[in-house]
Amino acid sequence: MRVVIVGAGYVGLTLGVAAAKVGYEVLFVDINPEIVTSLNKRQATFYEKGLQEALDSLFTSGKDIAFSNLKDLFICHQPKQSVFVVSLGTPLGPDSKALLTPILKVTEEVVQWMQSNDLLILRSTVAVGTTRHLLNTVKGLQNISFCPERTIEGKALEELHTLPQVVSGSSPLARDLASDFFRKITPDVLQAESLETAELIKLASNTFRDLNFAYANLLALIANEHGVNVNELINLSNFRYERNIIALPGLVGGPCLEKDAYILAQSYPGSESRLILEARKLNENMVPRAIKFIETHSTKDSNLTVLVCGAAFKGRPVTSDTRGSFVFLIIDGLCASGFKKENIHVLDPVVNNLVPGITVLNHLDQLQGQYDFMIQLTNHELFESPPFNSFIDECVSHVVSFWPRKIGNNKSGKSLYLGGVN
Repeated sequence: MRVVIVGAGYVGLTLGVAAAKVGYEVLFVDINPEIVTSLNKRQATFYEKGLQEALDSLFTSGKDIAFSNLKDLFICHQPKQSVFVVSLGTPLGPDSKALLTPILKVTEEVVQWMQSNDLLILRSTVAVGTTRHLLNTVKGLQNISFCPERTIEGKALEELHTLPQVVSGSSPLARDLASDFFRKITPDVLQAESLETAELIKLASNTFRDLNFAYANLLALIANEHGVNVNELINLSNFRYERNIIALPGLVGGPCLEKDAYILAQSYPGSESRLILEARKLNENMVPRAIKFIETHSTKDSNLTVLVCGAAFKGRPVTSDTRGSFVFLIIDGLCASGFKKENIHVLDPVVNNLVPGITVLNHLDQLQGQYDFMIQLTNHELFESPPFNSFIDECVSHVVSFWPRKIGNNKSGKSLYLGGVN
């Protein structure tokens, strides 16, 4: 069986590598020419632990494995029984609702190349009812399955072979084809009764986490009001008390948590969905607290310098993904407060490019002199190392951290701890 991955981003590429590892013939389709070129050179287009090594070992022939469209793919490869996996991103429109048009167009293209025993797997995060809408709208579409992606970036290649995979299908045949495909990759395959159940699983899981983090952020505000250390509060509450595990407060971003709550709310027209949206807005409003602290302690000197630690949306497990990262809001806020772009440096071990005019550093030895402010956005292990702590003590005047750290010891400055990033 051949596996054709349509959309070779984080979700598609890691699934394709996992499928190749268990013996499937895997080919990729992506409209981004840079991705196509890189994959045909066996070069990973983002950082994921073990990904480059897997590309080196699994795709050893000199033939192209990536194409810009399905027509080019089938010119080079004869038709055979295939699983087509659509793994496009689902951006939100101006109304905060998921945009369906790209998935609809790709599905219409895929159907033109499907044989009667082929399967289309929708892997993108969508509003409930989208898969059935495609089934009822796209002429000729028969076997379609929605199979939610639930891996964590930084451990995707490991979790694809260990996490239970939920499958669904437009028919018993589609459900069985999806089960057979994933059963070679992971030992546990769970069949959902309906397409809608499978669609809801990803949304329900991520929105639950978002709500939990929002509650922790609310606790941080309440604790601050009463002079209480919120981390001590949460750690004591959680200790050997399994009935409630409260998250730590802080920034809640990433390509899933920033939008899945909106997509879930889109799936229910009732006013009760405001609970989800209010929690999301609470999480989105954490950055202004950091900017306000900086504005309070800054002068009108236009040459003030700031070091932002963490460009990816998280530090552990390590990823280079900046989608949903708060670093962009931080940069915009700093610029609006009078900082010059050339005086804003971003330190991240695996992110190389960010915003035009912003210097991105990957190593401690690239840090340049003194900084008036340091903002720690992620918990990458580099930011907990003794050399980094020594640098902060000696070269930074004011510290703003969303992670627990020993702050307040730097020689001349003041510090603000805003909770732990999630």
